[in-house]
Amino acid sequence: MKVQVLFFAAARQWAGSSKIELGLPEGALVQDALRSAELACLASRLSSIRLAVNERFAAMDSPLQDGDELAVLPPVSGG
Repeated sequence: MKVQVLFFAAARQWAGSSKIELGLPEGALVQDALRSAELACLASRLSSIRLAVNERFAAMDSPLQDGDELAVLPPVSGG
């Protein structure tokens, strides 16, 4: 199955791209996507990022479906 991964703000710099496509096996979870070689840039940042699947916040054990969008949202600060 194919999943689009979207990177926002600082995550775009970490990944070196604003979007990539992952090929994952059927039944894959968000955590499986994050373990993929294509997302190795996030390994040291997992405790600080938020994830969303199809514009809804998602947990690591959230299932993925073919055609889903997985968004990587870094910490946001400001005043």
